[in-house]
Amino acid sequence: MDRASSLIFPGSKTLAGWWRQLAPRQPQALAIGYAFLHRIEAPVQVRQSRPVEPLIQLLLQAITLDGPAGALTSDLPPRLGFPPAVVQNFLIAMQRDGLLARSGDQWQPTERGQQARDAGTVPEQAQQRRVFTFLEHMDPIGQRLGAPHFVPITECVGVPWTVNGVHRLDIGALKQCIEKPAEWKQLTGFPLDVEAVADHADTEGWRTVVVDRPERVLLAVIRVGEKGASQTHGYAVKVDGWTLFEKTPILKTADALPGSDSAPPMSVWQEAWRSWCKQRQLPANEVEACMLAYHAPRLEVTAPTRLMQRLQAAKSDLFKGDAWLLVGEGYMRTAAQMTVRT
Repeated sequence: MDRASSLIFPGSKTLAGWWRQLAPRQPQALAIGYAFLHRIEAPVQVRQSRPVEPLIQLLLQAITLDGPAGALTSDLPPRLGFPPAVVQNFLIAMQRDGLLARSGDQWQPTERGQQARDAGTVPEQAQQRRVFTFLEHMDPIGQRLGAPHFVPITECVGVPWTVNGVHRLDIGALKQCIEKPAEWKQLTGFPLDVEAVADHADTEGWRTVVVDRPERVLLAVIRVGEKGASQTHGYAVKVDGWTLFEKTPILKTADALPGSDSAPPMSVWQEAWRSWCKQRQLPANEVEACMLAYHAPRLEVTAPTRLMQRLQAAKSDLFKGDAWLLVGEGYMRTAAQMTVRT
């Protein structure tokens, strides 16, 4: 497991360029970080809709022509214009398919039959192999802080990472997600049509194999929307060349990713500001006289007049909107655009 300190992060000018690319989304905050993912491919039972033949739908409509109580067998041949033997065969087949129920000589649509009549589809179960993505929650040295949780991150550019015994993901995590209520699934983006992990007894050969494809992805994470109705959007980054794929987010969720929404304490901002000034050989006494205030996505610096003059003489990026700080020690770090005034 790579420690956070061993990974490379983008610099100020790269962050400034990404902010301009993301500006049309009207972001409220920006965080940059590495996501360690488990892409779990597993056989699951899904609920899906199958279209019914138009003739079957017409037969169901004919049966309930006089009301929901249905119709007698003898009523249907003249109503449909088919020979009695043909009608009888259709009725038996529809009963076998769960569309009709019979009481004596009376035929009545089941709940499944009513859906077929009204919507032209019927629900059914099927087995599919699906991919579910779980995110590790770790401290800066790679120790797990909690169980991995589901995140709807779609396929994107990334690199493999090696899973050791500590970071293995049990299939029980997927089963727990499937058992959660629909409200949770809608909130997190978990697919509503998945009903269970497929029983190995009903599955053959390779279909029983659960595959964990671990992947490390660099994300630019923004918060969009108003408070109370905001969303987290994540965009993939190709580290080689710092290419941001800003056209389509690979993540949309109401939940915040760990570390993406917690503002660092002011002491962290002050240390980052001191380090930035030290690299530019600015006088320490003038730097210490500055007042800092963080209001996402900006770090506002109130500087003494003499320091402001030095920055102006140096044509600092502070006056161009291109001066950014990336603070924190974890895999996910907070980005802030620095502004200065006297």
